[in-house]
Amino acid sequence: MSQKVGRPADPHAKIDLLRAAELVFVEQGLDLAKVEDIAARAGRSKGAFYLHFEHKEDAFRQIVETMLARLADCIDAESAMSKQGAAAVFEHWLAKDVEIFEFVWQNRGVMRLLLEGGKSASFAYMMDEFAERSRANMIRFLQWGIEEKMFRVDLDVELTSLLVSGAYDRVARQVVRQDTKPDLAKLFANVQKVLIAGMGSPSSARLLDAPVSKRGSR
Repeated sequence: MSQKVGRPADPHAKIDLLRAAELVFVEQGLDLAKVEDIAARAGRSKGAFYLHFEHKEDAFRQIVETMLARLADCIDAESAMSKQGAAAVFEHWLAKDVEIFEFVWQNRGVMRLLLEGGKSASFAYMMDEFAERSRANMIRFLQWGIEEKMFRVDLDVELTSLLVSGAYDRVARQVVRQDTKPDLAKLFANVQKVLIAGMGSPSSARLLDAPVSKRGSR
């Protein structure tokens, strides 16, 4: 008796469904989103959805994990600690902030979901885990900066890492809520200046008084 061969799975179905799920989640939040809405937006059946995902939370988790992995790549890329001299370090820091928040702005709908736990408290931990990873990077940077005499020797690294992480979190929340894109270079030059005024060594604070384009010449 011959066996009936089924149709091969459409390789684009999962991508279409994830894109549709992202739009529906952004519009409605995780709790209110319905599988049938996602399937309809993707032009697929509910059956197709369940071929790829166990439930809507599974789709949301995959969207979140992909987004956080891409954001982590930005944060974990070439470290400012590889730079020579305070001017190069601060310029790299500023450029990295702008790069990261360009990504945040371009993906602001999903980022709003991440920062709000998908409008579902059961997923808030994913953003918390990412925030702790970012804070660990900040701790290493602060410790290195103290050794390099860029930051105050009496700096409380643990407390400072909490304050800096909290500041970036609030800035991110403000950015993704805006209707028009802010001037990210100007915004984060000001953020950096405020932070260095509080935690930088005297020479670092003086350096930040110069325009960004002229710091390397000092």
